[in-house]
Amino acid sequence: MGGVVLPIKRAALDRDWMVVRTVLPDGWREAARSCRAIRWNKGPLAEPETLLRVLLGLAASSGSLRGTAMRAKNTRLVSVSHVAILKRLKRSVLWLEWIVRAMLLEFLEPDCESSLRLRLYDGTSLSKPASTGTDFRLHLKVSASGPRIVGAELTDASGGESLTRFAVQPGDVTVADRCYGTAGEIAHVARGAGYAVARINASSLPLFGEGGMRLDPLRLARKLSPGAYLEVPTEVRPKQGPAIRGRLCLYALTKGDAAKSQRRVRRAKYGKQKRTGKRAIESAKYVFVFTLLPRTMATTRQVFFIYRLRWQVELAIKTLKSVCGLDEVPHRDAVPGRACVLAKLICALIAQRLASHGRAPPPLGRRRGPPRRSVPHQRSRR
Repeated sequence: MGGVVLPIKRAALDRDWMVVRTVLPDGWREAARSCRAIRWNKGPLAEPETLLRVLLGLAASSGSLRGTAMRAKNTRLVSVSHVAILKRLKRSVLWLEWIVRAMLLEFLEPDCESSLRLRLYDGTSLSKPASTGTDFRLHLKVSASGPRIVGAELTDASGGESLTRFAVQPGDVTVADRCYGTAGEIAHVARGAGYAVARINASSLPLFGEGGMRLDPLRLARKLSPGAYLEVPTEVRPKQGPAIRGRLCLYALTKGDAAKSQRRVRRAKYGKQKRTGKRAIESAKYVFVFTLLPRTMATTRQVFFIYRLRWQVELAIKTLKSVCGLDEVPHRDAVPGRACVLAKLICALIAQRLASHGRAPPPLGRRRGPPRRSVPHQRSRR
């Protein structure tokens, strides 16, 4: 059963577009020609404003090219075929990347005055239709004040998660998960005069104590009782550059939480058909966090409180996938698929900017057809 086609008022769409246009970066029309998205001043999609409205409509609806062409014709925006939209979509990758970078630069301006800024890092994988693995990887940097996206980079499946993808400003407190807890990542933050708060594994980050002795975080954690904290001054020795002094903060999970953590480790290893080592099972009872924050800025408990704020970047990823439809890449080809992901990201940044200004953004949800009618419950007769 097909969905009901509702009449769309052009005046309402134009009013919404006037609101959206106020938050777009300066120079976005000129960038359409400098980035070669529009090469000739002819054709139905020769105007940057019309082209961007069509591309954002395609991304916000998560629909097909034919459906986008039909909606553009029904709203009297432009009469164009789905093939023409596909061609323009392939040419607009650089232009959409320019818009994303320009909007993110504007988001960074209000935070320049504060001395310390919490920056939360994470990445997520995206897949094309009928794909069995990762085709794209979106790397995000989220500000804890908001929260709001202040950095984003889209790569293919070979692009690994790393803090080096984003510049670190003096006073940035980078909060990251275990995959970022390496000597190279810590050195990148230290070179930018920032403060790292990164969770580590018991063996992923080589730590050294006084006298140059190698420290074993698991051996130190064995002295803790459930629910206790411990702090040890350590230093990290990257391959290039001087040693970096920091603190190793440890926390012993309670018995109930430790049992749940160990079950998760066993389940993850079992799914990969790998044997779970005794060290991995024992390490699951503890939480190891390395930080460059001095004790005068944050105590051990405050360091763990800062690390718990990392859930906000995971919430931002879930919002991008559930509300903005970022989990659906509608094209199997790499170039139009990348353009669609960038257009969806622009829709999310527009909604974020409008929300920060106290204005309601246009609806970005995906329509699956008419809502179901509520049927009163009736008892079955035997």
